[in-house]
Amino acid sequence: MEIIDAHLHLPRPWSEWEHGEESFLDLQAELLLGQMDAAGVDAAVLISDPHVAPADWCTAVSTRHPSRVATVLLFDETAPDIADQVAHAREVPGVLGVRITTAWPPNNVDRLRAGVYEGLLKAAEKDGVPVCVLGTGDLPDVAAVARAHPSLPLIIDHLGLNQPPFVPADDPPWHDLEQLLELAELPNISVKISGAPTLARTSYPYPDIWPYLARVIEAFGVDRCMWGTDQHRVFGRLHGFDPVPRYPGYHSYAQGLHYLLDSDRLSESDKTALFGGTARRVLGWAAAQAPAEAADVPG
Repeated sequence: MEIIDAHLHLPRPWSEWEHGEESFLDLQAELLLGQMDAAGVDAAVLISDPHVAPADWCTAVSTRHPSRVATVLLFDETAPDIADQVAHAREVPGVLGVRITTAWPPNNVDRLRAGVYEGLLKAAEKDGVPVCVLGTGDLPDVAAVARAHPSLPLIIDHLGLNQPPFVPADDPPWHDLEQLLELAELPNISVKISGAPTLARTSYPYPDIWPYLARVIEAFGVDRCMWGTDQHRVFGRLHGFDPVPRYPGYHSYAQGLHYLLDSDRLSESDKTALFGGTARRVLGWAAAQAPAEAADVPG
């Protein structure tokens, strides 16, 4: 079974790097691939962010490792040429889509309501470019976008919920789950089941979160759910941010995978979709073709 992490950032090294940007990108790629290999993850989608992992860093890594790494870009939605940028985004090797955030900076949703994102959204719908949405607390507004752009693939990051460590969880942690479930009626919306163990109040394999995840999977179906971790946020090690001490929801990369992968609550076909099939289809990421075997040469 193929395992694709639908949401990662580039890892921040544990120590400062003073040997130039080119080798720094090599270091980040090696750290990323090493973590993926250790956890048993075949491929991953990087989410670019100017403060965490600039677009040129992410695209450089995905260009160097096209079979294992792809990228979602964050654009300046106010750029005069935003329609052209979106239209040509997927021409960049490894780029699958774009991202918008209504949850950050604070009150950014007001800009969505004011139509500031319309140029980006219209272009993405026209050109079939998937849009990931960090819309915590603003999911009714995301629903309005989905209705206004019915052929635009929208993907809700992190179950649409506040998750530690950089943002405190709600009390209770699944307080706004109903907002997410109401989106299931809109067929152009998918959801990333990412970072869920940060909301657990029990230890691995986090049985207390399963009733909530089951409701999400039942509402959307596995063909609109994709597994992800946002593991470098979970680790509390994002580039440009101060390190975060251990916190109750901290978990390893392997734990973030196996709490679902080893569950007997999901069928093998469910897991095939959740851990890769849905991401491939919704994001339009074609699997790499295996090289043809060399023909036998008489000798």
